[in-house]
Amino acid sequence: MVLDVKDSKILQELDLDPNISTSALAKKVRLSQQVVDYRLKKLEENKVIVNYGTILNLSKIGYKQYRLLLQVGKSSDEEKHQVINYLKNHKNVYWAAIIGGKWDLHAVVYVKNYSELETFLDELFKKFIILKDFEALYVLNHEFYKHKYLHGNKILEPIKLDFTDNNKINLDELDICILNNLKLNSRLSSLEISKKCDVTYKTVQNRIKILEDNSLISGYRLFLKSEEYNYKPYLLLISFNNYGLDMEKKIFSYAKSNVLITQATKLFGRWSLMLHLRVKDEKQLQNLIIELRNTYPIIGNYEIIPVFEDILINHFPI
Repeated sequence: MVLDVKDSKILQELDLDPNISTSALAKKVRLSQQVVDYRLKKLEENKVIVNYGTILNLSKIGYKQYRLLLQVGKSSDEEKHQVINYLKNHKNVYWAAIIGGKWDLHAVVYVKNYSELETFLDELFKKFIILKDFEALYVLNHEFYKHKYLHGNKILEPIKLDFTDNNKINLDELDICILNNLKLNSRLSSLEISKKCDVTYKTVQNRIKILEDNSLISGYRLFLKSEEYNYKPYLLLISFNNYGLDMEKKIFSYAKSNVLITQATKLFGRWSLMLHLRVKDEKQLQNLIIELRNTYPIIGNYEIIPVFEDILINHFPI
């Protein structure tokens, strides 16, 4: 799909506020509501807009995030497809993707403890003997950035998730119904959700407010197919030569301001950070790595992982 100036203006406003009403959006971009409605449907149908994601801090209900890197051995396309389908349909998988380099698959998994992760891995490797190796990365913090290339590189506040937060809340069936409806489309109205959950729209509004106040709902984010802007997705794993909390904070500040970085996670273990990147080409990628190395000498080893295809995004995989 070829994006014109009007499409870009619509995406820019949605990136700032995914839940903006269509009428307010029309005023912002100076188009009629009918034109905005039509263009939104086209952007959604062509998968330029992947989803209007509700970002949840699942540590609030007792879950921890692990990122799994999986290596597939000699196998047929059908065998690989079976692994992909398994991850796609697993209740604990938040995001999964086909990747390159040393690894073949990446999965973000939510579990209550390490014992649950071991069970997940044991079942996975017993079911699929073609899997040869893995690495599990424990996530401590996660930051989601706006799509800065839409905003002239303007620095905007990220959505922050702290998985070390021990303040727990309890969910009931109504909360779960609301979140399952909101997770991939935060633009759904309270009235639409109320019909699906069989309560009044006022009740839905009140529950969403409580979930936001308790930071289970940490924010809302537009998920875009960045290839439409000729950006290619990569993951960058970084390790530190030594411990340096101040330097780590500076790198996160750098990530917040750099137009090529869309997400950043703090890890515990062999790797210290994972950055989600969107770059035009390998030269731009290399220039970013050189700048990081030269600016932050604490950086030791790093690993570049190209992302070929998303398998699944499920913001509430419980």
